[in-house]
Amino acid sequence: QNVKIDIDNTPTEVVALIESYNTMIDELKSSAIKLAKSERETAWREMAKQVAHEIKNPLTPMRLSIQTFERGYSKGEEFTKQRIKEFSDSLIQQIDTMSSIATAFSDFAEMPDPKKEKLNVVEVVELAVDIFNRDQIGFESSSKTIEANFDRTQLIRVITNLLKNAFQAIPENRTPEINVKIFEDSSDVKISISDNGYGISKSDTEKIFEPSFTTKSSGMGLGLSMIKSIITAYNGTIKFSSKSNVGTTFNITFPKK
Repeated sequence: QNVKIDIDNTPTEVVALIESYNTMIDELKSSAIKLAKSERETAWREMAKQVAHEIKNPLTPMRLSIQTFERGYSKGEEFTKQRIKEFSDSLIQQIDTMSSIATAFSDFAEMPDPKKEKLNVVEVVELAVDIFNRDQIGFESSSKTIEANFDRTQLIRVITNLLKNAFQAIPENRTPEINVKIFEDSSDVKISISDNGYGISKSDTEKIFEPSFTTKSSGMGLGLSMIKSIITAYNGTIKFSSKSNVGTTFNITFPKK
C-alpha cells in the first residue's frame, strides 16, 4: 500500500513534488475503491443472472405437468392414484430444486462478519464429520487438542461443505474413501480433506472457486466460493491438488490467533 509523505520540515524545493505525489496517492485510492465497487456490482449482476437461469429450469417442467393434468381433467379423463402421485412427486421434486437454489444463494449472500472464539479445532471438525457416515471417512489428528481462534459455526460449515462435495465427487459404483487430517505447526492449523472421486479437470482448476461455477448438472455452485470467503476472512488459505479419476485433496491453513 502506498503511503503519503509528510511534508513537515521538508525543503521548499521538493514540497510541490511531494504534494503532487500525495495527490496522486489520493486519486489512486479513490480509483481502487471505485474499481472494487464496480467489480462487486458486476459479480452480483452475474449472480442474479445465474439465479434467474437456475430458477427457470424447474419452472418449465412444472408448467408442462400442470398443463397436461389440466387438459386431461377437461377431457374427463380418470386419474388413478398412481398417476396423481407421479404428478405430485414431479412437482415436489421441482419445488425442492428451487428451494435448494434459494438456500444456496441465501447462505452465500448472508455471510456473517468474522467472529473469533477460542476452540478446539479437533473437536469441532469431529462434530462435522459425525454428520456423515463415519465408516466411509478416515479421521486423523496430530493431537487431541489443537486450539485456534475461529467461529465454531463457520468451521463446521466449511468442513460439512467439503465433505458433501467429496461424497458427490465419487462415482456411484466406487466405495467412498474420504480422509480428514488435522495437524499444526507453531503458528498455523492445517486441515486436509481428500477423496477418491473423479478429480478436477485442468480446464476447471482456474474456475473452481468462482461463485457461479459448478460441475454438477444442477445447483448454484456456491459452496467452494463460500468456503474460500470464510477461510480468507480468517486470514487463511485454501488450495487443492487433483488427479483425474484418482481423487482430490483440499488443504486449508489458517492462523491459530
